Amino acid sequence: MENNFKDIVDVSFTADMEHKLDMVAENKENYVEMLNEFYKPFMKNLSEVEDKIEKVDIPDEVTDEVCELCGRNMVIKQGRFGKFLACPGYPECKNTKPLTQTIDVPCPKCGGKVLVRKTKTRRTFYVCENNTNSEDSKCDYISWNKPKKEK
Repeated sequence: MENNFKDIVDVSFTADMEHKLDMVAENKENYVEMLNEFYKPFMKNLSEVEDKIEKVDIPDEVTDEVCELCGRNMVIKQGRFGKFLACPGYPECKNTKPLTQTIDVPCPKCGGKVLVRKTKTRRTFYVCENNTNSEDSKCDYISWNKPKKEK
């Protein structure tokens, strides 16, 4: 970033932008004009360096989890909502799964594994692996609070 966007990563640019945003907040400057002042030169600079920017390829991390559809070892991929498991056989096999994280405390209701999940707003909650959100679910444990080990 420092090589291609020297103006933006500069400390004085950041201080000036903060001052301008304060002026907008106080209704002393028009936000549309202020954004245009920034955006037009930025887009020009971006189009100039777009071809020079080196693309970063994130390698897939192979796991022991086996794809139920084709039998290959699934890999960890990075998506816009975080990491997930995916079959490396894409596009022939399009199987994906959420990457599950467990804690070392058993479910307080049935003794199963407790999974760590996140809401769309990134808030953490805890759910039993046997809670399938259906009527025939074996366990109904779900909590915002991390369960504690029984002594």
